[in-house]
Amino acid sequence: MPTQLKNKEGTELFSHEGDLREALEAAAAARVDLTKAVLDGADLSGMDLEDMNLRQVSLRGANLRGSSLVNVNLAGANLHEARLRGADLERADMREVVLAGCNMEGCNLEGARLAGANLVGINAQGSNLERADLARANLEGSNLEGCNLEDARLSEANLTRVNLRRSNLEGVDLDGANLTRADLRSVNLERADLRDSRLEGANFREANLERVQFDRANLTNACFDSSNLERASFSAATLTGATFHDANLERVKGFIPPEPEPT
Repeated sequence: MPTQLKNKEGTELFSHEGDLREALEAAAAARVDLTKAVLDGADLSGMDLEDMNLRQVSLRGANLRGSSLVNVNLAGANLHEARLRGADLERADMREVVLAGCNMEGCNLEGARLAGANLVGINAQGSNLERADLARANLEGSNLEGCNLEDARLSEANLTRVNLRRSNLEGVDLDGANLTRADLRSVNLERADLRDSRLEGANFREANLERVQFDRANLTNACFDSSNLERASFSAATLTGATFHDANLERVKGFIPPEPEPT
């Protein structure tokens, strides 16, 4: 009996003798456009879906563990609570995608486009996001511990309460981002752009913040204890209640020490 791949309106997009995995393999080989296909809960683990057009597909709860999704088009797709552990999403187009609640541990997202994506509560521990575009993405409450985000774009992203401990964010663009109460302990943020960002209550303990731009940032109650701030810039930054115990402040620009808390 053939397996039919249908879109959200019930229109058949492709039909093939065999199970779902075989049908998708045949569709991939034939370069079939699967825009808006419904694949909720599908087991696609370990599959090669490279270069496929899966724009606006529904993959809610699907298993994509270890799959190859290199250069795939998933723009506007819904992968709510999908399992993507170890998947290869290099250069994937995932603009405006829904990935809330997904397990993305150990994924390769180098150069992926995730602008405006919903990534609330994802677990992407140990993933590679080098040069990824996450502008305006919502990552509230996500776990990005130990990730590589070198030269990634996170301007105007929501990173409230995100866990970025021990991650590499060298050269990252966080201009205008919201990192309220973010855990940034032991991160490498060398050369990062944090101008106009919100960092109330952020924890930078033992972080490398050399040459970071904090100009006009809100750093109220932020913790910089034991961090390296050599040549960082704080022009017009708000530092009320921030702490700098044992921090390296050599050649810091525009730094006005916060007023001590009243006793």
